Amino acid sequence: MKLSPSDRTWFDKVLRAIAAAETGPSEADLAQAPILSDWQAATSPGGHVMLWGEVTDHPLLGNASITTSQLIAIDPEAGWARTASRWYRLGRSIEALEAQLAESMNGKNTEADAIRFTLPGFMNVDDPALLAQLLAEYITQVREIDAADRAASGEEE
Repeated sequence: MKLSPSDRTWFDKVLRAIAAAETGPSEADLAQAPILSDWQAATSPGGHVMLWGEVTDHPLLGNASITTSQLIAIDPEAGWARTASRWYRLGRSIEALEAQLAESMNGKNTEADAIRFTLPGFMNVDDPALLAQLLAEYITQVREIDAADRAASGEEE
């Protein structure tokens, strides 16, 4: 398998993001990272795992509703995520917002427990174990494609 030059560029970017995620973010990485609030992990129509939410101080997008590039790793307890493009500091999750809204509607709406936000065309990934599995499978796939491309190019790994 031989990747096109643009695909090779993408795979190199993703491999750097994987290496960064395996090391974890430095204090400087997080200090410079945009904040993603009211976020949710989801799979795109193409099957890619990403985050969606409200970003603050994104270097290209400013403050906006976004979907991220491919999610590589996430640690909600530590408050960070790594995508193919950058680090994010994680603010409140959409799950926390849903719970807050349901609590505020307690007794006022019989369907308050059914508050769920979704992004049209995307499927939310609510199960942390499933999310970890999807990310591990993606990383394995990237490494296999990289190895096949390097072998086809006569390069060593």
